[in-house]
Amino acid sequence: MVFRVCENKSRLHIVVTSVCLFCSLAYAKFPKFEYHQIAQIGGSMGQTTLVDVDKDGDLDWIVGCRGGDIWWFEYKDADNWSRHALGLKAPTDVGGTAFDVDGDGWIDQVSGGAWYKNTGKPRQQQFIKYPNGVTLGCHDNVAADIDGDKKLDVVIMGDRSALFWYKIPPDPTKKWKQHKIGQAVHGAIDPAGVADIDGDGDNDVVRTNIWFENADGKGTKWTPHKNIDFGQPDAKYPLMTKSWIIDLDKDGDNDIVQAEGDCRSGRVAWHENKDGKGRRWIKHIVAGKSGQDFHSLAVADFDNDGDLDIFSGGGPLTSKPPHKWFIWENTDGKGRNWRQHEILTGKRCHEAKAADVDGDGDIDICSKPWNGNEHIYLRNTLK
Repeated sequence: MVFRVCENKSRLHIVVTSVCLFCSLAYAKFPKFEYHQIAQIGGSMGQTTLVDVDKDGDLDWIVGCRGGDIWWFEYKDADNWSRHALGLKAPTDVGGTAFDVDGDGWIDQVSGGAWYKNTGKPRQQQFIKYPNGVTLGCHDNVAADIDGDKKLDVVIMGDRSALFWYKIPPDPTKKWKQHKIGQAVHGAIDPAGVADIDGDGDNDVVRTNIWFENADGKGTKWTPHKNIDFGQPDAKYPLMTKSWIIDLDKDGDNDIVQAEGDCRSGRVAWHENKDGKGRRWIKHIVAGKSGQDFHSLAVADFDNDGDLDIFSGGGPLTSKPPHKWFIWENTDGKGRNWRQHEILTGKRCHEAKAADVDGDGDIDICSKPWNGNEHIYLRNTLK
């Protein structure tokens, strides 16, 4: 394309030089990530969230064992995290999400078949556990407003049942109302697979190779569209992905970013919503098979250049150790060109979350393994 635009060699030389200089500067500005250990605790853990549990203005780390204890780690500084018991006997696999369930201004925890009420004294008291009637075996829990009433509901992927959403009643200690969306698979909607795909103003749900249209805007009628080309037919869990609905290319409609997990060699891709209605998708591969099990996904502006980058890391089924953590830098801002940055090597990554933990204006990352107990905080040094 440069040759078609340029008229002579000297002009071509100027253009190429300026492009290379831009790329060099962009590469130089990409931030480093500083390793810190949060704790060594647990095993077979999920239910991860970064939220402000104690309302002190910074983010804390919530994590819980499958069918076991839940903790929250109070952030004090990069090397100082204070562990607090949140609750016991979580009726879930890895699914969990934290938000204000009862509207009292304090962050609560939803872990599959129960929610845990923050008493307002999270440092001194465990949360109060209330069964909610949600199906067991939850791999993914995502909070979103499904029926358009401006209140959060919970979307659940139950491995042994179906894909449901649950309406939280005015008294959330009562049983939550179940609505079926479609067939379940292992995972596939976490961490952000619920948003408006077709541009009609209500929230839809993506499940790897299919998305469910919220046909009446109330979550009582769902139209499936099996038109997304992703997943690995030969994997143990062929349709397990991490999913994120977001406008990646900044064209005004929502696209889908996905990472293949629970497989021996996952890929990362984004699907361009070509018609803005979710009827036509163009797949863009960000990372091909690299021997890593990408059981995490975060989409954020990690280098503060105004566009969205993608993070993932090697999980438990990684076939080519060492385990590696990557950020793919969106170098053109449109998702057509990516530069891979290896930000950590030799540590297992599972159900990671990304947010500005320390409040300094850049995006950090917290994670832990599935098989192991080392919880990690990667501090973005950009600021």
